[in-house]
Amino acid sequence: MGNKALTILAAIPLVIHLSGCASSPAQTDVRTRQAVTRPEARKSPAGVEQKPKGFAENVALGDAAWQARDLDRAIYYYVQAMDKSSLDASTLAKIGTIEDGRGNAARAETAFQMAHEADPKEPRIAERLARLYLQRGNVDGAARIYTQVLASDSHRTRALDGMGEVYLARSDYIQSVIYFNRALAAWNPDRSAVLTHRGYAKLRQHDLTGAEADLRAALVVSPRDDTWRYLGELQVLQGDTGAALQSLLNVMDTPQAFNQMGVVFMNRKNYRDAREYFDKAIKSSAVWYEEAQKNLVQTDEYLRKTPG
Repeated sequence: MGNKALTILAAIPLVIHLSGCASSPAQTDVRTRQAVTRPEARKSPAGVEQKPKGFAENVALGDAAWQARDLDRAIYYYVQAMDKSSLDASTLAKIGTIEDGRGNAARAETAFQMAHEADPKEPRIAERLARLYLQRGNVDGAARIYTQVLASDSHRTRALDGMGEVYLARSDYIQSVIYFNRALAAWNPDRSAVLTHRGYAKLRQHDLTGAEADLRAALVVSPRDDTWRYLGELQVLQGDTGAALQSLLNVMDTPQAFNQMGVVFMNRKNYRDAREYFDKAIKSSAVWYEEAQKNLVQTDEYLRKTPG
């Protein structure tokens, strides 16, 4: 296996330890090339012939393995492909997509950072990297990439939606709604996602009527877990705890739903109601519910400090 393949195999299993933000592409590149490949990472999956193959053949084999859900083999072939050619953005993005789907956020981010370096002008790769940055708390990094994408095409709906989420993370809800409005007006938006994000922004503004309209419209398009959670939170704030429970039960079990309702009350400094729902969560759980127990202790501490 050549040096390029070893470099990629070193990069993909590499878990980047971050302290609140993602690394720059240059920093990632240095760490990637200094990483020592684990011995097991150099081995081909069982049943893979060692006969040399060209770039296109390896990519085709990787695509076939991915379609067959043989993900380790797919990555192996993609790495082999890149050893036959210069770093290929599309192939790196495929690796990133596989790792993202497996929940390996750090590995996915590494792959998409390298793909973005290989082709900085490809907006789909840039948007995927920016989303991973957002998920891992690098809000400024995401904002920088989305800004670059929109500078080239101000109508890209995913970048507009992403900028809305950037401003959500910065608690600038007015600006976030502006970007979500632009995303909905752009070509072929993911309406369920954007409506959910805009509904949440309105919820944070305490525009309960507008938030409910957006969240219910999003559910009509395509139900999402976060839409149900936000609707449940909204219904708690509206005082309709029965409806809130039913909404939350679409995406979690009863103890988790009661705990989530307690969290909403606690965030609103309604500690007595919060305690009631944390207690319900604990009693309705067949096993030790550590999170609810911790929340109950925290709520009791607040109650002790609250006059009256």
